[in-house]
Amino acid sequence: MKVEKTKIKFIDIKKCGFITEPRYYFYGWSKTSKIMGRESSVKALVRARKLLPKGYAFKIWDCKRSYVIQELMMASFLKRLNLLYQSLSIKERKKLLLRFSGGLVKKIKRLDTHRNGGSFDLTIIDQQGIELYMGTDLDDLTEKAATDYYEKKSGLSLLEREAKKNRQLLKRVLEKAGFVNYALEWWHWSYDK
Repeated sequence: MKVEKTKIKFIDIKKCGFITEPRYYFYGWSKTSKIMGRESSVKALVRARKLLPKGYAFKIWDCKRSYVIQELMMASFLKRLNLLYQSLSIKERKKLLLRFSGGLVKKIKRLDTHRNGGSFDLTIIDQQGIELYMGTDLDDLTEKAATDYYEKKSGLSLLEREAKKNRQLLKRVLEKAGFVNYALEWWHWSYDK
């Protein structure tokens, strides 16, 4: 969905009872620890939370992201990609950078993006506040980050089966609430209404 000329209303997601871990604030990229989201996307996440098993919740790492934070994230990703994929050409690494970062665009026209507060980077936590095992951390730049990575792999270990089950839960709950996943990142979910 495209952004209309009307002003988008953003809200602090903590005010809706969400657990946050503002990683980009911890990295020094953001001046505030608040995580803001577009009102309609936050309300959809509240609906999704009700579909989780009793006592479970979402932990939000990121939602609305400024151009500057996107720029800093991309610079960090490029450094990491240069270390991880030294055998690839610079052109191939820059292609990977676009795949994992979405690129850097001044004017965003879609609602379902971080820049417009319509995308969440999140995970599920249990009753003790412990993150469910998903197989990788946030912003993993390998093929293991793909949401269906464990669906396609055979001969899974016990830990890999746990990650598969937990990703399936995340996917089932968020899709039921109207979110769409970026398939290369199990943690990235967007809402365009």
